[in-house]
Amino acid sequence: MKVIDVHSHIVPPCFWNANAKEGHWYGAKLFTRDGVEFIEATNRIAGPIDEKWRFTPEQRIAFMDRQGVDVHLLSVAPYLTNYHLEPNQGLASAQELNNEIAQVAQAHPERFLGLATVPMQEPAAAVAELERAMQELGLRGVELNTNMEGHNWDEPRFRPFFEAAERLGAFVFFHPHNPAGADRAGRYYLSNLINFPLDTTIAIASFIFGGVLDRYPGLKLCFAHGGGYACFGIGRMDFGAQVRPEPQVNGIKQAPSDYLRHLYYDCITHSDAGLKYLVDQVGADRVMLGDDFPFDMGPANPVEWLNSLNYLNAFEKRRILGENAQEVLGVAG
Repeated sequence: MKVIDVHSHIVPPCFWNANAKEGHWYGAKLFTRDGVEFIEATNRIAGPIDEKWRFTPEQRIAFMDRQGVDVHLLSVAPYLTNYHLEPNQGLASAQELNNEIAQVAQAHPERFLGLATVPMQEPAAAVAELERAMQELGLRGVELNTNMEGHNWDEPRFRPFFEAAERLGAFVFFHPHNPAGADRAGRYYLSNLINFPLDTTIAIASFIFGGVLDRYPGLKLCFAHGGGYACFGIGRMDFGAQVRPEPQVNGIKQAPSDYLRHLYYDCITHSDAGLKYLVDQVGADRVMLGDDFPFDMGPANPVEWLNSLNYLNAFEKRRILGENAQEVLGVAG
C-alpha cells in the first residue's frame, strides 16, 4: 500500500516568477503586512506565507518522508483557479498551472500525481483543457472550487463538463473558495472556519437534488474537509425530500443519504469524533487522507493521527491512508 495525500496544494513557480518580474500573476500578487508576506487574490487574502509555500519538489519530498506520506496529489491553491477572468485568460492561466504541475509529476512519478485546473467560466474550453491535461500531460483529474463565481454545479451549462469527467474517469476534487455568506463572515476568520464547510455542503446538496449524480453515476467526486456539514445535516435533507416538493423537482431516485455513499471525502474533520461520524455515515471506503499542505488548516501529522485512532481497525486505516486513493486514481503498489 502507498500512503496517498489527496488534499495537497501547490503554489506553482509561474506565480512566484511572475510576481518577481511583473508584480502579479493574472492579478494575484504578493504583499507584506507587519513584516509578514501574504497573497492577495480575487475574494481572498491568503497567508501568512511560510517556507513550505515555496518548497522545491526535493524539499517537499523530504517533508513527506518525515510525515510517512508516499504520494502527494497536487492541486493548486484554490484562489488561483481564476474563474473570474475572461475565458481566454482563464484558459491561459490554467494551461500554465497544468503544465507546471505535470512537470513536477513527470520528474518525480513515484512521489507526485497532479490535478488540473480548468476555465469553468467557459465549459467547452474546460472540457478541452481537461482532455489535454489527462490525455497529454498525464494528470489524474481536476480540482474545482465548490462554486463557480456564485453558481452551483447543477446548472445545465456545466453538464458537458461532468459528462466529459465521467467519460475520462477523472478524479474531481472540490475545494471551497469565495464561499456563500461572506458578507457576515468578515471577522474571526469565519469565512474559513464556518463558510468553507458551508459552501461545500451547498455543493454536495446541489449535486444530489440537481440530479447530477443520477445523470452521471460514474463520476468520481471528492469533497474537502470531510464534506463540510453534509453528513451532519443529511437527516434534515432526507426529511425534507419526503415532505416537500421542491427537493424532488428533478426526480432524484434515492434518498439524499444514499447519495453520500457514492461520493468521496478527505479526512480533514479536525476532530476524532468528527472523523468517526463521517466514517460511520459513509464507510471507510469513501474517505481518503488529506492534510491541506502547505497551509495551516490541516493536521500537522495526518498519518500519525489516523494510526492513533482506536475506533478504526487496521483494514479501515489502510483504506483511508492509501488503498481508496490507489483504486480511484489507478496507482499501483
